[in-house]
This record gives sequence, structure tokens and C-alpha cells, in this order.
Amino acid sequence: MKKNYSASITVFLSLSFVLIAALILTITESARTIAQKYYMQTALNSAMESLFSEFHRPLWENYRIYALEFRDDNLLKEELQSFIKPYSDARNLFPAKIEKDGFSFTGRGLLSESHYFEEEILEYMPALLAKDCIEFLGEKKSGTDIPSILEEASKKEKEADSIQRLQEKYALNHYDVEYLEDCINNIDRFCKKTETLKHYALYSLQAHDASLFFSYSSSLKATLNSLKNTVNSYDARADLLKSKVEALWNDFSAEKENLEEDGIAAIETQLKSYDNYLDDGGRVRQKIDGFPAQCENLDSAIEGIEENVRRFQEYIEEERERRRKRKKEEEDYDEDNGLQAEIDNFYNDTISTWQALTMPVYGEAVTQINKKNKRILESIHDIGKKKLLELLLPSGKECPSAEESFSSALFSTESAANPIQVGLLGEYSLRFFHSYHKEESAHTTPYSNAKGLEVEYLLHGKKSDYENLSAQVTSLLAFRESMNFIHIMSDPEKLEAVEEFVTSFLAITANPVVIAVFSAFVIGIWAFAQSLLDVKELLNDQRIPLMHSLESWSLSLNHLLDFLSYLSGEEIPRENIGLSYEDYLRISLFTKGLLSQAKINDSMLYCMEKDIQTSIRDKEPSFRMDKCLYYLSTDAEIFSRHSLYHKGFLEMIGVNTGEERYQTVLHSDYKYKNLSH
Repeated sequence: MKKNYSASITVFLSLSFVLIAALILTITESARTIAQKYYMQTALNSAMESLFSEFHRPLWENYRIYALEFRDDNLLKEELQSFIKPYSDARNLFPAKIEKDGFSFTGRGLLSESHYFEEEILEYMPALLAKDCIEFLGEKKSGTDIPSILEEASKKEKEADSIQRLQEKYALNHYDVEYLEDCINNIDRFCKKTETLKHYALYSLQAHDASLFFSYSSSLKATLNSLKNTVNSYDARADLLKSKVEALWNDFSAEKENLEEDGIAAIETQLKSYDNYLDDGGRVRQKIDGFPAQCENLDSAIEGIEENVRRFQEYIEEERERRRKRKKEEEDYDEDNGLQAEIDNFYNDTISTWQALTMPVYGEAVTQINKKNKRILESIHDIGKKKLLELLLPSGKECPSAEESFSSALFSTESAANPIQVGLLGEYSLRFFHSYHKEESAHTTPYSNAKGLEVEYLLHGKKSDYENLSAQVTSLLAFRESMNFIHIMSDPEKLEAVEEFVTSFLAITANPVVIAVFSAFVIGIWAFAQSLLDVKELLNDQRIPLMHSLESWSLSLNHLLDFLSYLSGEEIPRENIGLSYEDYLRISLFTKGLLSQAKINDSMLYCMEKDIQTSIRDKEPSFRMDKCLYYLSTDAEIFSRHSLYHKGFLEMIGVNTGEERYQTVLHSDYKYKNLSH
């Protein structure tokens, strides 16, 4: 019997075709799914870029800082959805959708957090400096030159801080020295006075004048008591000075690491002058420390003599009274018979006893301090405690406003800047924030067009322009005073002039140790007075060298006794070389940045926020730095369906198709890269 196989062959071929088609469609669907994922990833990345392209324009225009201002996450999600919608609505092989609730933010960085603000500035500054070099010391410098220059200047500023702290302590010791020298003067005066009173009392005894003797002996005892108390006061103050000098040496050891060789030598010379003074004081103390016991012995001896004279006087009065009564009874009685001889004998014996008393004798040279001139010199240093701006600002320049225009920065950024980067951050501060200038011009206006003394605020954090400029002037004075002090101490001619000034106008003495101590006092006053002139010139847009030379030093010692008149007089023209006020700000920003750059960054953010809220053309009172995004990490849940197979057919032939709709999660990060020019 003949069999027919055509139908089975047809079914077999049909099934083979279906399976091959299913395989092809499955492979195609897989490729489409992968392509869809890539497509939607591109869409998400594009949406993130579109979102961050809406950066805050005033912040970028004024400060060249990119940041995305936002209010809440819902708005961010809505914007992302709107940016990704054209991709999901496109008629193509990718029927994927993203709902607003499908977005989640797994990470974010605010400009006011961590070190993001610092990072963005450091990305921007090289591009800026490539076309606009730094001007320092009156010359154009490349960005690579500045860090080494700033580091050297910063060392000087740290040295100045250390010297200032030490000077503030030992400069006050001249009061102790003056007190001790006054004590020695009083000791010498009391010693001489005791000898004088002894002679006056002797004359009274020789005249048999007991009442006058008691007057002089009483004064003598009081003088001896004053001498004893003065010696005790001298010892107590000398011990106090010794402990202060020992503490100063300890402080000097602690500060020594911040000092360079010239600073170390200058401070050591000053401290050794006090050591020498104390050594010389030890010799003085050996001489005078016996005076209190001697005074007590003399006091006892004088009281004994006084008692004898008092009793003898009582006896004489009684004896004369008795003789007067007897005279009345016996007219021929000799009332003075033998009495005068008895009086003469008593006073002769008393005179011998009195002459045997040995009064204290100092017998050493003493120092005569010109109190008037010393007070004049001290008044120069008191200028630093007064309102300096009114005194030092150029004629016609008004003082900054004392109205409170700043508050404390509430941000808490971090800093990871190395010294080179600290220099760049400081330069950014000078380019985008306003500082003091004698006259305002286009050249002095920062890129942000900001007003007020913002750079001074970055350094000192005071509430008003007046306070911030005052604090900066005080800081400059301390810095310049220390540099001037080192200059004087390293100039033999100036040191010789100081000694001549001391002996001519301040202290008449032959003691070289005393001259050395008061020379230290005059050097401090001279350095401070010159620093006042230096800062006055800086505020007048002049330049002052970091370390003065013979040519740039402008103040002679002769002007110290009439310094206020000299300070308020006309300026003397001189070569304008050295550091400008802005250069000193640059150094201060670098030095403070090495210690606490994060604090300066916080203050910069505060100034930016304040300016955008109150100062720019289109003010934004609601603008807040803590609502500015620097980077964002986003997860997006993608919903899609399979497109290249029919679910019913696959189920008919026994294939488990799973869910027709499926979902996947995509991730995208975006962070600003500031390469602006």
C-alpha cells in the first residue's frame, strides 16, 4: 500500500519556520531592548544636562560660579520629566515611559557643602590667570610664580605675629624697670636724707633743744621706715620682673619655630638686655638688702635715745620745779647750782651716742628718668588704642560706614586646598570681591561690581565696613611694626642713634645695662611710629617694602617727641616701590587661608548670597546659597513593553512569555565643570 508524506513535511517545515522566526524575533527584541536602554540612558543624560543648563545666571555673570538653584525635589522631577518627554513620546521602536515619581535622587552636592565651591573656583582660576596675570610688587607675575612669593611673605607675616606677641609682653616690662629705677632713686634719696636729718638732730642736741631733736628724730625714723619699705618693694618688683623674663624666654622658645634668623637675633638681644639688668640688679640687691635690718636697729637705737632725752627732760623739769620752791623758802639758795653742768654732761654723752649711729649709705650711681619725655613716647603707642582710621586715612577720604552690613556666615564648607591652591583662592577673592581703595575707578571695581569692604570682611568677619577696615589697619600695623623692629635691630647706625637718644632725652645714667633696657623701649616706639607712617602711605595707594632699607625709612628719632604733628603733616615724596595695600591683602589671605581656608570660603558664599539678594541690578531677595546644586545623582525607573512578538501565539505553542510590560532602572550623574574664560 502506498503512503503519502506531503502533509507531515509541510507541518514540519511550518514549525521550523515558526521556530526560526521566533528566534530571529527574540534576538531582534533583545537588540531592541538593549538599544532602548541605551536610547533612554542618552535621554536621561540629556535631560540632566538640560536641567543643569538652567544654572543661576546672576551667580555666573557676577562670580563665574555655576550652580543650579532649586526649591524642592518635586520641581526637579517635573523638569527632568519635561526634558525627557520628547524622547519617550517619539514614534519609534522604543515605547519607554518615565513617570515623575520614577525619578529618585540618590546623591546630591550643594555648593555650600563639602569642598564643592572651592573645587569650582580652582577649576576656573587657571583659565582666568592665563589671560589676566597677577600684579604683585608692581609687576605682572604668572600664576606659578606667586605661590613661592606668597609663601615667603607668609613666613614673614607669621614671624611678625610671633614678634608682636612677644613684644606685647616684654614691652610692658619697661614699667617694671622704671619702677625699680625709681626705687633706687628713692633709696639713694632716703639714705642721703637720713644723714641730713641725723645732722639736724645733732645740732638740736648740741643746742640742748629737746623738742627740736624730737622733731628731727621722728622724721628720721619715718625716713628709715620709708627706706625699709622701698627696699622691700624693690625686691618684690625685681622678683616679679625676673619671673616675667623667665616666662618670656619660655614664650620665645615656643615662638622660635616661626622666627627667622634676624628675628631670633633681635628678640634674643632684647631679652638679654633684661637678663643683664636683672644680673646688675642682683649686685644692687646685695648692697641694699641689708638696709631693712639696719633701719630696724637704728629705729630701736633712736627710740632709746629719745626715751633717755625724754626722761632727762622730765627729770630737769621736776628738778627745776623743786629748786624754785626751795628758792622761795631760802632766798640765798642757788637755783642753778650744778644743774647746768649736769645738763651739759648728759647732752655730751647723748651727742656721743648719737654720733655713733651709722646711717645707710647707697653710694652708687642712679638713673634720672625724664618722665615728661617718657610719657610723650608712651603716648605714641597709645595712638594704636584710638580711632586709627580718622588719623591715617588720606585727607578728604571719608571713613567707611559704621552701619552693620555683614553678619556671621552660617555655611560650613570644607577645604582640601594645598598652598598653591590657597594662593589661587586668595586671588579669586581679590578679583571678585571689593576692598579698600583711596579712589574708586573701573580698575578698582571687581568683576562682580560689588561694593563695600568685602575682602576685609573675609579676613576679619566684623559687622561693618568701618570695623573691618579698622581691623585690617590694626593687622597691618602689627605686621609693619615687627618688620620695622627687625630692621632697626639689624642696623648698627640706628642702634647707635637709639643709645644717643636715650642718654640725651630719656635717661641720665652711666649704667650701660639701664641704657640697653630703655633702648629696647625706644626701639619699640620707633618701630611702631614708622609703622603708622607706613600704613598711612598704604591707605594713600602708595607702596611700602616688606623690609625697609636705609633709603625707604622715613622717620628720624628727632621726630618722636613731636610725632603727632609729624604724622598729620604733609607727606614726603619718596620712591614708590614695594608692596601695595592689595599686595598686603593678598599675603593676609594666603596666610589665613593656610590656617582656615574653609572659613574664608564660607564668608565668600555669604557675600555672594548677600550681593545677589540686595545689590545686583535684578535683586533676588529669596536667593539662597544652600539651595544651589553643584552635582546630582539620579535614578530613573523606565517602564516599557516588548514589541516584536505576539504574546498569544507564543502562549499557544507553550512558551512562557512573562510580563508583557517590564521596568528597569537607569542612573545618571552630573557635576559642573567650570572651564569658563
